[in-house]
Amino acid sequence: EGDSKTGKGDEEAEDITDGSLSGVVQKWKEYQLQCLKYLYEAPPIVAEGKFCNRTFDNYACWPDGLPGTYVNVSCPWYLPWANTVLHGQVYRFCTSEGTWLLKENSTLPWRNLTECEASDQDAPEEQLLNLSIIYTIGYALSFSALVIATAILLGFR
Repeated sequence: EGDSKTGKGDEEAEDITDGSLSGVVQKWKEYQLQCLKYLYEAPPIVAEGKFCNRTFDNYACWPDGLPGTYVNVSCPWYLPWANTVLHGQVYRFCTSEGTWLLKENSTLPWRNLTECEASDQDAPEEQLLNLSIIYTIGYALSFSALVIATAILLGFR
């Protein structure tokens, strides 16, 4: 399925499986180039008057937006966790003046990317299970060391 705006298919997006910073930066640069190509080549929006301009905000590639509407695009494929947010969307709002809505007290455009964030919060049950495994291993190692130390002391008696 891939991102229709950048022309990047899922197969190509997974070519670089390196999760390192340099791998992510390389994928981001490729995403940026494809976005800029899209921004240049895409036909203009068919609308009279005001509209929000297409743009790349260093996170996602945005098409033109109609005034008074939310614009959504797929989560960027360069994210290291992109395979866990395949159906996620990032949103912006195009105001009735034909400008992207800005964050409060800022010159930066507002965007909602909660659907594209990595979910590193395990369920509470899973956290408790992990904790019980860790403390059981810790107690076992401690007890083993105590038994060995006792055996050594008794051996020198």
